[in-house]
Amino acid sequence: MENILTVFIDLDDTIWWFSENSLISLRHVYNVFSIARFCPDYEWFKSVYTTKNKELWDLYHYGMISTDFLKTERFRFTLWKTGYKGNCVELAKRMDEEYLSFLSLQSTLVPGAKELLEYLVDKGYEVNVLSNGFKNVQSRKLKSAGVAHYINRIILSDDCGITKPMPGIFEYALCVCGASPATSVMIGDNFDADIRGAHNAGWRTIFFNKNGEPIHESSVADFSVDKLLDIKHIL
Repeated sequence: MENILTVFIDLDDTIWWFSENSLISLRHVYNVFSIARFCPDYEWFKSVYTTKNKELWDLYHYGMISTDFLKTERFRFTLWKTGYKGNCVELAKRMDEEYLSFLSLQSTLVPGAKELLEYLVDKGYEVNVLSNGFKNVQSRKLKSAGVAHYINRIILSDDCGITKPMPGIFEYALCVCGASPATSVMIGDNFDADIRGAHNAGWRTIFFNKNGEPIHESSVADFSVDKLLDIKHIL
């Protein structure tokens, strides 16, 4: 891939292993708030939460719900499903605050992430994070994982009020970084938000297909890899 100067990379499940770190944090919340008192089956609790959380994030990507609604509703709905008899909204807010606080302290990276970041910086690329994650959490994740020094800028949907895959956040990112579509590439694990969004903005793209998803729109992704370090052969 030639003429690339600026690398934009997604954070959650591309660099920082959200899937693993979130499970640790969810178990922490379950224990701290003694959820077993009214929901002794943690696996069921986890299943309800993760299903609802994914549903809400899909809506959030397209600006159909607010940040505050997402953060409260995922735990409110889960508590409601357990049959909790108290104030679900109040407890949900407290649970989410604890969850995000504990989550941001976790340090597990996606395999190969640190090595890839080090390689990209050594090769002279400007590396920026482009994420739909929350402003008060994302930078702390990078610091907890020990990779913040590799990142030039962190561009978040919270900063501009526009989420990936909407074109506006990609335009905003270029403006903030003084970059151009012709010399920028987006690396991410979410085909819709990261890859289709960046492609529609005129960027080149590398799909981190860690789960081996079937790609029905292969022309949207310039390259697809199932291991991060394979990107070294592309950039």
